[in-house]
Amino acid sequence: MTETAVEAAPENSKENENESALYSVVDGNYLDANSYTGFKLYRNWCARCHGTYAQGMVGPNLAESLQVISEKEFFDTVGNGKSGSIGSMPAWKKNVKVMEGRDKLYAYLMARSEGAIGEVKPKKQK
Repeated sequence: MTETAVEAAPENSKENENESALYSVVDGNYLDANSYTGFKLYRNWCARCHGTYAQGMVGPNLAESLQVISEKEFFDTVGNGKSGSIGSMPAWKKNVKVMEGRDKLYAYLMARSEGAIGEVKPKKQK
């Protein structure tokens, strides 16, 4: 069994010393509960534009984008949307499910961005 766990960056960390990892992936596609919830949010709200594996389609490749933008920039874009040369992303600030789960969505996408999850369908760790 192979496990990948990544700590949140110091500026994103909780005040608590017992902070858990940003995400945990076992055997390439078994996600911790929070990241798995992020996957479900992604599948329901984001995949139609950003692709099944965040590889980009109509919207940009999020696996690559998250390597260069901060968590704050990600949250701002999710909440307020964004217009660019390839189109516009809607603002999700009125979608309670997305806004309440944006940290879980971020954890899932960071696992994709950092290569902890391959191009496979995630499953929830037991």
